[in-house]
Amino acid sequence: MKNKRIKIELIFFDLFLFLGILLSVSTLWAVKMFGKTSVDSMIFTLLAPTAGTDSSVIYSWLSWCLATSVLATILITLVVIYIYKRKHYSWLHYIWVVGIVVLVGSLVNVECQYHIVAYIQNQKETTYIYEQKPKKKKNVAKDGDEKLIYANPQSVEISGNETNNLIYIYLESYENTFMDKNNGGVKDVNCLPELTQLANENLNFSNTDKLGGAIAFTGSTWTIGSMVAQSSGLPLKAELANNMDKFTKFMPGAKMIGDVLKEQGYNQELLIGSKSSFAGTNHMFNQHGQYQIVDLDTIKSNYDLKDDDYCSWGINDHKLLEVARNELGMLAAKGQKFNFTMATIDCHMPSGMLCKQCPCTYKNRYENIYACQSKQVNDFITWCKQQSWYENTTIILVGDHQTMAQDYVNDVDSTYQRTTYNCFINSKIQAVNNKNRQFTQMDMYPTTLAAMGFEVKGNKLGLGTNLFSKLPTVIEKYSTSYIEQEISKSSEYLNKEIYQFE
Repeated sequence: MKNKRIKIELIFFDLFLFLGILLSVSTLWAVKMFGKTSVDSMIFTLLAPTAGTDSSVIYSWLSWCLATSVLATILITLVVIYIYKRKHYSWLHYIWVVGIVVLVGSLVNVECQYHIVAYIQNQKETTYIYEQKPKKKKNVAKDGDEKLIYANPQSVEISGNETNNLIYIYLESYENTFMDKNNGGVKDVNCLPELTQLANENLNFSNTDKLGGAIAFTGSTWTIGSMVAQSSGLPLKAELANNMDKFTKFMPGAKMIGDVLKEQGYNQELLIGSKSSFAGTNHMFNQHGQYQIVDLDTIKSNYDLKDDDYCSWGINDHKLLEVARNELGMLAAKGQKFNFTMATIDCHMPSGMLCKQCPCTYKNRYENIYACQSKQVNDFITWCKQQSWYENTTIILVGDHQTMAQDYVNDVDSTYQRTTYNCFINSKIQAVNNKNRQFTQMDMYPTTLAAMGFEVKGNKLGLGTNLFSKLPTVIEKYSTSYIEQEISKSSEYLNKEIYQFE
């Protein structure tokens, strides 16, 4: 009877011990892999589907976390069994308590790193920032109402006659950190010299008096979240992000930039080198603008590909930009205004994708990939300048989010504010103030339309503010912490009007 009881207690000990070790090791692994990232970003990463993606992160977790936890649990259990067989077992009746202590300690560690309790508490609360009533027109300044947090795009007047075409390029994990110190980065040697020059010669919205960009913000720290934020002025809930491909409709109540341009008669195309089904990307662009989607499967069907054109996510950027030239030529030949949107992939975590064109002149792999991306994108812009449609086309380059390749930013000083890259080429409007701003990816929605020559009445769409206007952004007006806290809460408006859950 005594032996049976000890076996049961040992089983519970092993279970609690294993879970505790797994949590602790996984937390250390996550911090090393992703840094001290936000809870919503971590939830998205953990719940992300594996089909059509780079599986190296999963293999890393299996080998680093799961294997270590199993091995440690087995070794500790063998020691306990050895002690038991040596007849020193009176304290073994309480061995399960030790397992609980380990597990509780691990949970405390997770809480210290990610503040799960605060996240859950926010989820239980309700925000009403989306229901705020706009002022009557006679009480609003010419530029708009700076106190207004959310402007429903369905109700905002957007007009324009001689508006430009749009080329919008999401640069994977592209941030200003990798510039040299003189230009706003932290490096002694600039890892993106061509794109730094482009930003200096054209227009860059910055958080400093040098080159800079948008800060990391809840709901936009991964690719589909960033696309939603920049297209709709709304955050994407992390717990929903990986299930958007399963919903029949993708945020059906949102009016995105694709919807606006479709109403204006634009032909629209999305080009990506991976599967567009990932995270519902195809649903978003199909349902909000009827984009023609050219993704991995389309490229494989329509273009000749060599072995070195492929990477773990799909198609390398050197081939993707070659495809982009051809697709743009066909799109422009239709004789209508166009919106050509594409997303690169080579700088994706955990360590980027080297291609045959990457240099070996920088101190590590990731810096070489950054430099490669800089040259390739700049060459693409040079090609654009030679086309007949260039003068009537606004080109916007923007980092989708900060890099998650933590090994390559561990040496960044904690006082440095990491921001994503942006560059506006051929904007039809001049900026009133593009330096020392605090803004997020959501501000790109009205700002992009303004750069193309559209007039956005009130200069606000969603939670985004037109950076060309004199209005402060919502985080400049109300603080980043307040707006982040509010959008982390539950919202009946978003559920009923935007997501339209039944």
